[in-house]
Order: sequence, then C-alpha cells, then structure tokens
Amino acid sequence: MYIVVIGLGEVGRHLLEVFDQEGHDVVAVDRNADAVDYAAEHHDVASLVGYGASQEVLDRANVHKSDLVVAVSDHDEVNLIAALAAKQLGARRVIARAQGNEWAQWTDGIRYGLLGVDVVINPRVLVAQELAKIARSHGASNVIDLAQDRVELVRIVMSASRLANKPLSKIELPHQTLVAAVVRGGELFVPGGADVLLPEDRVYLIGQPEHILAAEDVFTSQREARRVCVVGGGVVGTALARELLRQEAQVLLIERDAELAQTVAAELADVQVAHGDGTDQRLLAELEVGSYDLFCATTSADEVNLMAVLIGKGAGVARTAAVVKRADYVSIYRQLGIDIVLSPRTVASDHILRFSRSETLHSLTVIEDGQAEVLELTAGMGCRAAQTPLRRLDLPRGALVGAIIHRDQVTIPGGDDVVHAGDRVVVMTTNDARPGVERIFRPRGRRT
Repeated sequence: MYIVVIGLGEVGRHLLEVFDQEGHDVVAVDRNADAVDYAAEHHDVASLVGYGASQEVLDRANVHKSDLVVAVSDHDEVNLIAALAAKQLGARRVIARAQGNEWAQWTDGIRYGLLGVDVVINPRVLVAQELAKIARSHGASNVIDLAQDRVELVRIVMSASRLANKPLSKIELPHQTLVAAVVRGGELFVPGGADVLLPEDRVYLIGQPEHILAAEDVFTSQREARRVCVVGGGVVGTALARELLRQEAQVLLIERDAELAQTVAAELADVQVAHGDGTDQRLLAELEVGSYDLFCATTSADEVNLMAVLIGKGAGVARTAAVVKRADYVSIYRQLGIDIVLSPRTVASDHILRFSRSETLHSLTVIEDGQAEVLELTAGMGCRAAQTPLRRLDLPRGALVGAIIHRDQVTIPGGDDVVHAGDRVVVMTTNDARPGVERIFRPRGRRT
C-alpha cells in the first residue's frame, strides 16, 4: 500500500513504525523539520517538510495515488482539512483524528463519512467508552471489541483459588466463551487443555458479549462498578460520565476549574459534580471516595492522574484507572499497582491500524506489549483451514481460533467446528506463530 502520514507526534511515529515493518510505501509529512528528520533516520520512509493541509504539500506527497492518508497532527482542523483535501485529490481512503471538545459528540468516538472524510476518530471518547465497558465488567482491566462488536476479548486477574492447579479442560466455562491466553510472570502463552491456572495469572477470555460476564465470574468474585468517581471534566471525563449514566451508575465528578465544573453540572444533571483538586487528600476524604467501586483519573496531565489514583488507591477504592498521554508510561503505572491504564494515543493508533489492513486481514490488535496479536482475517478460497475440524487443523503452537463468523452467525468454536472459505475468523497468535497462521488461511495458490 502507498500511505501518507500527516503529523509525526507519538501516534504518527508509531504508525510509521508499524507501516514500515509491514513493508508499505510511506510518506511522512510534518511542519517540524526535526520531526521529519527523525522519521527519515529511523524508518525506511520518504519524508516531506510542510503544512499537511496545503494542496502543494499534498501534491508533492502524491496523495492522488495513495491507498490511505492518515492525518494525526495536534490540530483537529488541520487533520480534517488535510483528509478532505486528500480525498478530493484522489486518495482512496482517508482517516483524520479529531479529539477536541468541539468534536466529542459529533464523532461519538468514531464517525464515518463526517464532512466527506471516510473515518474520523476521537481517541479521547474511545478511551471513555473503554473505561465504561471496564466499569460494566466483573473485574476486567481491558475490554477489546472485535468482529464489529460481536465478539469481546477481556483481560482479568485470576483470583478463584478453587481453580488453582486445575487443568483448563476440567473448568466449566459458559457457552460461547474460551480462554484465549494466559500471562504469567510477564510472559504470555496460549494454553491447551492440560495447562493449569495459578492465582494472579492474567487471563484473556474471548466470547460473545452476552456470555462474557458469566465467564468472568468463573475466575473472579468482582462485580460491576455501581459507584464511580471521575477526576477531570474534560473530553474523557465528561464522555465517561455520560456513558456511566447510561449504565445507571452513580457518578461523582471532581473538576478543579470552576467554570468547567459548572458547565458539566449543567449538562449532566444526574452527575454529582464537586469543584476541587482531585489530588487533595482532604477533599477526597470528605467525598468518601474510598467507598467507590472505581476511581478514574482522566485529566490532561499525567502527573495529576498518577497522584490522584495513588491517593484513591490509598483511600481504599476497589479499582483504579488512569489515563496517560505518554504511552511509554503505561508499564510504570501498572508496576505501581494501578489496575487500569489507558492511553488515548495508543487507542488512536490501534483503531487507525484496524482501518489500514488488506482485504484479507481486516484488523490486528496488539496485546501485552507486542507479545501477541489478535487477527481478524478472511479464510481464503481453497485455504488449508477450510472444511477441516479445528481439532485436526495443524495450527502452530501459540495460536488459537477464538471465533468464526459465518455469514451473520458468530461461533466461539470447539474442536468439531469447521471454517468455510469466506468466513471471517478471529485468531489469537504469538509473534512466532503468526506466519504459520497466515499460511493456513491464505487462498490456495497465493504465496505472499
């Protein structure tokens, strides 16, 4: 594919890295010469210094022949104009990031065809939506939607001692759910029936959304968050509060800016809004945040979010969540005991990459810092996987078929289920196993 990336901040740089690894022809565009030089030095891409919304720059980038244009600069209007102009100039597909307050309700996270742009993504709203799903879960620290929201992948910590050292084949899971992966001591593996679980293992469950909560209950005693404290009344905090109200949760929102606090209180009458500093221990004690089920820090300042969740955790909150701008801080936050850590920039990158795949590979979701991937792909005509029961399919070690979508029917498969040519499948795979997975589902006669 020929891809033009406009804006070389953290999201743009991450996209360049992935596109470069996948062998695409990429042009990197930014007004900052240093950012462009960095991209050229670290990736095998063409580079161009200039204003991404300028027709001259877009012409020089040859967007008229591009398969994809991604506009992810720090300025929403620049991204939208650049994407729209690229589309008018002949780009096959264009994606723009718009994350300000002005676009929050327009996009509702993802909007198709907005102002003529194929896909507009608001990562802050997407983060809020993911936090709301986590609040609704029974202890999950991550919830990933797959197959157009018809399949969910959740990560929980195994705390049911009665299941310790019990083979997976002996654990009764609800209908249409599977254990897809286990992380132990920081190392991910795709388990077989003889493998056992240990306390504190991180378990990835995959299943139909209507059954996944029951699967979570097998491994943990936690319940959904009915009382949630949110620090920060910006885009993430307001969108989260709105989603939580739809789930009939009780919401307390703390905002230090008086004017913004008044605005949120007027917009969301059912939310208890407190004007104050979310890192003020006395205020948090007065508000009795320790009695809440979930404490979410969603301000635009990483340091404030970190301090707030640590204080909330010390106050006795059952679960804590923090939003971080710096994606490389995520592992540090987890080491400090914070249960849920989300980065809008990581969310933006993941969703953009889902829209940049081939006709065969529909999406790719990276988990556990790159140790494994969740692929959504189409079984090609005449592929080795077609018409073969899964128990007889020679999948490489480290791979698991987690879902089969045949026409409109979603199946979380067992060993006797089969894949038909043209079916969409969801596969959990380690990096070592991925080439073997792609060979099995590749159309007959195709070598690359």
